[in-house]
Amino acid sequence: MSPQASIRDALVTDASGISKLIASTSEICCFSEATPCPDWYLISLQPQAIETLIASKRMVFLLAAMSDQRIAGVLAIEDKSSIKYFFVHPEHQKMGIGKLLWQYASRNGEFGATLKVRSSLFAVPVYKRLGFESIGPPSSFNGLHFQSMATLHP
Repeated sequence: MSPQASIRDALVTDASGISKLIASTSEICCFSEATPCPDWYLISLQPQAIETLIASKRMVFLLAAMSDQRIAGVLAIEDKSSIKYFFVHPEHQKMGIGKLLWQYASRNGEFGATLKVRSSLFAVPVYKRLGFESIGPPSSFNGLHFQSMATLHP
């Protein structure tokens, strides 16, 4: 199915919607009752924290907005070298939204020569399709499990 989404730069006024998208998607895709989302992670996703990141000169925040202006996905890149957030709302997954965000960022020079990510274990296959390779074994930090990955050719 072809997505009916447009890609644009995030605005500080989008922080609340971005916060909700990342938190809800994280809880659905990456956590469970047995391994709940850590409180510190949810605090880091509060709208004020996202506002600060959007306003930072080090960050590029891209949004995929549906025709009704709902946020369907977000891609945040720090210093052209690190993927901070890459989330697509579960209702819009497998519709090409992530691909649209990725291609837009690539076409607009948002990626440096090397990209790094601490991928959720759920998203490792997505990053592998984008050309990332695992760096070492899966790790955890304060209840958050991840796989460090990198690519030389974004």
